[in-house]
Amino acid sequence: MLQGEPDNPEAVARTKYSVSTLNDKGIKTEELAKQVCNWDQALAQNATEAWFSKFSNKIEAVIANNDGMAQGAIAALQAQGYNNGDAAKTIPVLGVDATAAAQDLIAKGFMLGSVLQDAEGMAKALYETGMNLAAGKSAIEGTSYKFDDTGVAVRIPYQEYIKK
Repeated sequence: MLQGEPDNPEAVARTKYSVSTLNDKGIKTEELAKQVCNWDQALAQNATEAWFSKFSNKIEAVIANNDGMAQGAIAALQAQGYNNGDAAKTIPVLGVDATAAAQDLIAKGFMLGSVLQDAEGMAKALYETGMNLAAGKSAIEGTSYKFDDTGVAVRIPYQEYIKK
């Protein structure tokens, strides 16, 4: 697991829910390592290189809190002969943001997938909750939104981005 900032709510949620979603779908997970990389591609590449030296063939997947860190993981894996287009020598790497670079890596088969934040859904939620607050109401009154565990944020579902 390549994590963004340790106290960033998005990084914490992405870390927590990526693993719990896999487990909920019946996919057994074992976390070999987690490294805070502060959203930095070079730090993620260094972390993945260190993990490869330590765990080698035990690494079955790499999950990154953003696509930049996923790119760093892919660079490290490619230096070891993995994720170069040969499906037999590919370790699934997943990220978040569905950036243009990630979409290209996914199209080439170097990266398994990413998730896209729903900008339209976020804008709608901001508008509706903002209008409620401006009217002196609870932010979520009369909406379908619910606060997350923090009690102050509304989560908008992500959309998967995979090779088509």
